[in-house]
Amino acid sequence: MTLDFKKILALGSAIIVVAVAAYFIMDTGGSGFADADNPAQVALGKQLYAESCASCHGASLEGQKNWRQPLAEGGLPAPPHDQSGHTWHHPDKLLFDYTQRGGQAIAPKGFKSVLPPYN
Repeated sequence: MTLDFKKILALGSAIIVVAVAAYFIMDTGGSGFADADNPAQVALGKQLYAESCASCHGASLEGQKNWRQPLAEGGLPAPPHDQSGHTWHHPDKLLFDYTQRGGQAIAPKGFKSVLPPYN
């Protein structure tokens, strides 16, 4: 089975958008789960991603250059959220927690994360 690049990119985009929307819904007393088939959640996720995530992760999910190379001050640049990154390897719960609490709150011992908590 071969996967089409555009389908992978669309699926990855939908997952990130819905994850951001789901976090917002959970944080405001909503249902606590994401629904990629819910146009309102997807629209909200797109808006929140554009406002809070795209400045580092890119409007097209491309991430920052050399995202695997440590920064001088420690940590790593923002990874891409498309198929070239690693986000899609992680369970949604981890991504929600990572986004909500910030990377350092759940980073492994000895790893510096520069991802701020979502407020």
